[in-house]
Amino acid sequence: MIPQKVKALFEKQALVAFATADKNGKPNVVPVFWKKISGNCTILLIDNYFNATKSNLLENKNACLAFWNPETEEAYKLKGQANYHFSGKVFEQGKAFLQSKKSGRIPRGVVELRVKEIFTITPGPDAGKQIKGISSPAYYQA
Repeated sequence: MIPQKVKALFEKQALVAFATADKNGKPNVVPVFWKKISGNCTILLIDNYFNATKSNLLENKNACLAFWNPETEEAYKLKGQANYHFSGKVFEQGKAFLQSKKSGRIPRGVVELRVKEIFTITPGPDAGKQIKGISSPAYYQA
């Protein structure tokens, strides 16, 4: 489960950084405004303007999301597998979320990020350390 302190910071951020790579490992990062935690270990990201990001996800499902509070310097990095949805249940969830914020808007697609690892990237001696308990196999069977 994504810890409450990580969820709280995620929900407070207007933008998060979403990183992908193509099949050759060439990286790409984009800011994402429309985002939502969906379930214990899933985050939905709404595609309004993804280009390289979308292409990358169709070739390579590994992705990373980072966010931080510049005032407190609290920061996290979430890694996982991302699936791009053009239709179906996940697409409809993302569409409903977007329309609850911007009536009439239709996303081009919805990214479903299944979080597998969470790291603190807050400056200090624990920077880069994985948060305990996140990678247990039982957690990811949900």
